[in-house]
Amino acid sequence: MSRRVRWPLSLSLSGPVKRRLRTLRRLLQFSHAALSDEGSAPDLFTVYHDLYRHPDLDRQPGGWRYRGQFYPDYLTVGGASHAICGKALQVCRGKGIDVGAGLWPLPGAIPIDVWRGPGAGRLLEDMQDGSLDYVFSSHCLEHIDDWRGALASWVKKLKGGAVIFLYLPHPSCEIWHPGTPFIGDAHRWIPTPQLITGALEELGCEAVDVADEPDAMQSFHVVGQVRDEFKDSFAVAENLPA
Repeated sequence: MSRRVRWPLSLSLSGPVKRRLRTLRRLLQFSHAALSDEGSAPDLFTVYHDLYRHPDLDRQPGGWRYRGQFYPDYLTVGGASHAICGKALQVCRGKGIDVGAGLWPLPGAIPIDVWRGPGAGRLLEDMQDGSLDYVFSSHCLEHIDDWRGALASWVKKLKGGAVIFLYLPHPSCEIWHPGTPFIGDAHRWIPTPQLITGALEELGCEAVDVADEPDAMQSFHVVGQVRDEFKDSFAVAENLPA
């Protein structure tokens, strides 16, 4: 009875295959090093590894489960303004700015950002008071402690009749609340449509479009238009002697 000889795998493979295996072994030796440790790695790599290690999160296909609710990945990778861009461009016309534009500025707007992107280093103070047709801002105001003061400084740059378009995380979306694994302390407060509308009214803006319900990006928008009479009275107050 003949006996089958079991040759070692390495002896039964051709030269090119052996070379590929050697290359694969060398690569696997470094597989323990996270891609997020590379200096040029995208933010997504770092975010993913941090979230994956968090005990309160359950990784599922296409997203994360947190406190019994599933949140798709697209909510956590940035670029929220893409979801509202089309609507914003319908009213954001002429000369305007995108405050907190980051890597995704509104097309046609002058980007302003304290951190990165094409607007990095440009300041709100570079804009003359009463010179703009619109101010757009997406997912920025919630990062600011003195958000009312920031909002007032944005409105100050607008002409009479100009618009301010604010796009913000909806309060019903828990992953964007301060202190969650996704946000930490980056968000300083929880915006609501009612709170934003009231603040704009106090600054002399009429709320002309308010979306109370969350959209696909779990966000809401409020559009305010500066009242001409408010702008006129503001200009007079600015010129009064101290």
